[in-house]
Amino acid sequence: MDNTIRILAIGYDEPIMKVVGRLIDSHGNWQGTVAMSREEGMLKLQSGFYDAVLLCVGVTEDDEAALNQVMTISNPDAKLIRHFGGGSGLLENELRAVFDKK
Repeated sequence: MDNTIRILAIGYDEPIMKVVGRLIDSHGNWQGTVAMSREEGMLKLQSGFYDAVLLCVGVTEDDEAALNQVMTISNPDAKLIRHFGGGSGLLENELRAVFDKK
């Protein structure tokens, strides 16, 4: 049984998103994919399976609504998590809070 947790992180600041992707991938059973635009995020949602969608820097409420609409169809069981920054410890805690309940 594959216990990999697949996380799509969407944000619009490339240096920050590189760090977010690295932090996600640094956990043994977490696999991160980064999207740098709303459009790229929507395409990735339509073409892959994710356990969570992490909304990061720059994602607006309009973007969130559009992404959520696609997510409901293509990844209905995925958890939507809004990440406001604050360092690696906060990111890890936000994700663990969701996945430790599974």
